[in-house]
Amino acid sequence: MNLKPKNFHYKRKQKQRSRLLYKNNVKTLIFGNFGLFLLSPIQLTSNQIFRFKLFLKRSFKKIDRTRRFAWFNAFPHLPLTRKPKGVRMGKGKGKLESWFTNIAAGVILIEFQNLRKGRAFYFSKQMTSKLGTSTTFIKTPDFKYMSYPISSRRKFFFTNFW
Repeated sequence: MNLKPKNFHYKRKQKQRSRLLYKNNVKTLIFGNFGLFLLSPIQLTSNQIFRFKLFLKRSFKKIDRTRRFAWFNAFPHLPLTRKPKGVRMGKGKGKLESWFTNIAAGVILIEFQNLRKGRAFYFSKQMTSKLGTSTTFIKTPDFKYMSYPISSRRKFFFTNFW
């Protein structure tokens, strides 16, 4: 299941030349305690974003029973068209291939909450290797780990805000 916008006006849109500079130099976390800060710009497709979310979801389920949250601050809203292989030039633009997004440098891509520092660092390291760009691990200055123990008799609830 690939991600795509619900309502869109035009399937075939021109690629905008984005300024690939730092949007804001302020490394402030909005939702979580830890985050992954992009140092260089990146272009992500809907399939890549979906795979990242799936990886985080599976890895969160594996380890102990705490209420963990992850916020992924990117959504593919730009269409990507492509012509079939072996087609000559001309005859209009190609069909809709997938959706993608341009993310500028200086953006916090992922935020984590209710994780220990070591695990959050591990997840961010894994995501950095999968992204293939330079990133920085950041945390809130007044961070204190508070676990939410759930008894073994109760069901395990995994909530994830994408």
